[in-house]
Amino acid sequence: MALRFQPNELDFSKTTLYIPISAPFQQLHMEEIPELEAGITVLIEDLIVNPARPASFGISLSRIKQRHTLLLDEYPSIQQLWIRMTDIEEVLQMEIRSLYSWSSK
Repeated sequence: MALRFQPNELDFSKTTLYIPISAPFQQLHMEEIPELEAGITVLIEDLIVNPARPASFGISLSRIKQRHTLLLDEYPSIQQLWIRMTDIEEVLQMEIRSLYSWSSK
């Protein structure tokens, strides 16, 4: 899953970012990602489940900020976060790939 942001939209002064799980998702191809657009891979350890938000998952921005301090100093305007779908499924303990329009059924 690729999350795209406008310049300076992603606020690393916040501790958590919650993403709603709403289908259908759109497939993103590598050639659609601008070469000069900075992004960060979100690890499974960065994902959060909040029982008060059952239709979403959280991303620990504080963990990402801690891990990528030098990168964030050099590129203060990160425009993409990349998350493996299998990591989201594992954290949420649900199958969400079937919500993609290109999945085989």
